[in-house]
Amino acid sequence: MLRKKKDPLRKGFEILRDVRLLKDKLSRIQTRIDERAEELTKKLVELQMKGDNYLSRRYAEEIANLKNLSKRLAVLMFILDKVDLAVQHAIVRYEFNTLATELSSLIREVGKLPETKIPDLGVLFADLEENIRELSDMDYTDLPVVDYNPPTNSEVKAILEEAKVALKEKLEPAS
Repeated sequence: MLRKKKDPLRKGFEILRDVRLLKDKLSRIQTRIDERAEELTKKLVELQMKGDNYLSRRYAEEIANLKNLSKRLAVLMFILDKVDLAVQHAIVRYEFNTLATELSSLIREVGKLPETKIPDLGVLFADLEENIRELSDMDYTDLPVVDYNPPTNSEVKAILEEAKVALKEKLEPAS
């Protein structure tokens, strides 16, 4: 049977598309959360002016929870920015093998974050994981040689290491 040859460059662009869709969705969710926190802050001030301490405490707790979630989403956005840069670098350098091994472990760890279970993000993360898995299963023996000399692999690895450190900080329980 004829099997279509898998193209790592095409898969790299699919991963880049998935990452950018995730970043866009994440940005919209974070904006909605921040807007909701602002609305609740206004209501909190009104309640405090009326002297309703019980409801004002509940609103303050909810505002704190929303701000905490917004901060966690900002860290996730930071990690996705780093992944975006690494994918762009791999596309330019045709170095998909190292990208696939680095990203597969990073995305597996990111999948442990509770923020990735948000329904709007869950499907996009699943697509991203699948594309990275397919990229890591590809054969890289007949890729063209690139003459262009962009930043070195160590710089890309440093970017991915920063993303891993940020992720580890978020996965560790707060002391």
